[in-house]
Amino acid sequence: MAALTALSLSGCLEFPKEAEVNPATRAQQWPRVAFNTKVGWNSCKLFDQGKHFFGFDTFGSERFWGDQLRLHEAIAGEKYGGVGPGLTPRQALALGLKVDAGLTPAILAQAIAGGSVSFDQPKTTIELLRANSVIGVTGFFEGGRLKSVGIQCAICHSTVDNSLARGIGRRLDG
Repeated sequence: MAALTALSLSGCLEFPKEAEVNPATRAQQWPRVAFNTKVGWNSCKLFDQGKHFFGFDTFGSERFWGDQLRLHEAIAGEKYGGVGPGLTPRQALALGLKVDAGLTPAILAQAIAGGSVSFDQPKTTIELLRANSVIGVTGFFEGGRLKSVGIQCAICHSTVDNSLARGIGRRLDG
């Protein structure tokens, strides 16, 4: 019994647990990183990928919204290759769409803030789509023309810096 106890306790002693490795082979090994660090890196990577999919991936919805319903034509209006009067930014904001100030190019944001952009023209809506500033809606362009639209999860499930649109609303109302 004493021999069995001594044998099992010997596993707790700090003897070298690995076989000797050739120094040339050791130089080729990746540095060991703690498991929790690897998990942290992976979770950050997955979170970033999820944010991208949530905010920018249409999951092929442009086949429905563009190919079937031809929504892009109603957005663009007859003057810009579509049908009807088109969708103005004022109308889009009234429908509940949001413009992310953080995604709007600085020059466009300055033009909006300076009042040199009309919110009663579908062309402005098209430019906001081209800048990928409309949350939850992606415009697909071909040869400078709006050819389709798709939607993302963010259209219903987002919180963004909507100050640009709030500023538009204040300027238009007051």
